[in-house]
Amino acid sequence: MRHMRARLCVLLLLGFLTTAIPAQQGEMGGGQPSPAKDVDPLAMKVLRAVAEPVQSARNFSFKALISEEVVASNDQILTFFHVVNVTVQRPDKTHIVFRGRGQRVDVYGNKGSLVLYAPDSKLYVTVPAKDTIDDDLDALKAKGADVPIGPFLRSDFYSLAEKVIDTAYVIGRVKVFDQDVHQLAFSAPDADWQLWVTGGENPRFVRAEIVNKNLEGKPRTIIQFLDWDLNPNVSADDFTFDKPADAQEITFMPMQ
Repeated sequence: MRHMRARLCVLLLLGFLTTAIPAQQGEMGGGQPSPAKDVDPLAMKVLRAVAEPVQSARNFSFKALISEEVVASNDQILTFFHVVNVTVQRPDKTHIVFRGRGQRVDVYGNKGSLVLYAPDSKLYVTVPAKDTIDDDLDALKAKGADVPIGPFLRSDFYSLAEKVIDTAYVIGRVKVFDQDVHQLAFSAPDADWQLWVTGGENPRFVRAEIVNKNLEGKPRTIIQFLDWDLNPNVSADDFTFDKPADAQEITFMPMQ
């Protein structure tokens, strides 16, 4: 039973790691021709302005409230929720705290290894990783796994987005709850996505919505960003798994 619970924790985490985001160019499915491009330069200018501070930050952190739609066997759309706290040190260190269906899972990424730890059950698994965060995300993409927050961890988010975008529009200034933001809309062969961002001297991502056009029912993922910090105080300990004496290591079959 203990091992079953451990595997459930890891599977839940991998469920979080496999939600759709816009795919990179060259990975679009079906070989269908792209529609004529209709890109508003202002939309791209705003996207660059909000992406570059995150891309250039050596250390950064944020909290994300994520909801994912899943199409059930009866075609009903179900919605699942989880919360993710992210701390990054470029180019190769991450600490992600995942809370969703099941137990909390901490993910420690440090050059060459990834540790998933469930503190409630004191179970952990170690899997190999690439040398950088970007390389890890590329490897996941190559295996068919998409990470909802992945683009916002990359050092090249804007350049990748620029390659796949077919349409880009500025919808205008709107309110997300009580916050004034700019709404942007983009489309690519595999996904439609919207962003809500703040402007001014310190632009930030506030909200993202992604619709996966490759999946039946075109399920939606919504990410609400909170507590951006582009210069947090971090140390090596923040990204290192300090194994408790009573923690037990388990094995997990890697994705093929």
